[in-house]
Amino acid sequence: MGSNAGNPTSSPAATLGGRLLQLVGDRDAARFSREVSRVCAELHPTGGRPVYGDVLAWVVDATVGVIVARLGGAGPEETVILDVRFTDGRRYVDGEALPASERWVLRTVAEFLAEDVVEGERSLTAAEQFDIALRAEILADALIWLDFVLDVDLPDPPDMAAV
Repeated sequence: MGSNAGNPTSSPAATLGGRLLQLVGDRDAARFSREVSRVCAELHPTGGRPVYGDVLAWVVDATVGVIVARLGGAGPEETVILDVRFTDGRRYVDGEALPASERWVLRTVAEFLAEDVVEGERSLTAAEQFDIALRAEILADALIWLDFVLDVDLPDPPDMAAV
């Protein structure tokens, strides 16, 4: 499970993604906005800076990796179901009612969790073609979600019964 199956994320993309994630954690909105805008606006970055698609792929892959590490992956003949709930824990979030950028993040992470790499890669490629504003919203939402997933208090994965 992961978005970089057979295609490792570049070191510059991981470095920049990590720096953006740190800005989210630090709640440094001004620097975060500047950096996200720069990543989304530079079609051909210079000085070894990574392209938007590589940074977004790193964020999605990191999110999938954290979810699998924290909750475990699907076993044989099992399916991962990604339910998002409101903070009260009782009501489900309707994914279709979310803004476009949040729907994209939810759908793309779910595709990779379900090991539908073809659709996940298709979603990542499509995001590169969106207008700059939507690209920025998607990258920001993906980073905020990754920060949340890293911070959420989750139980240890259940023990798998031996077959």
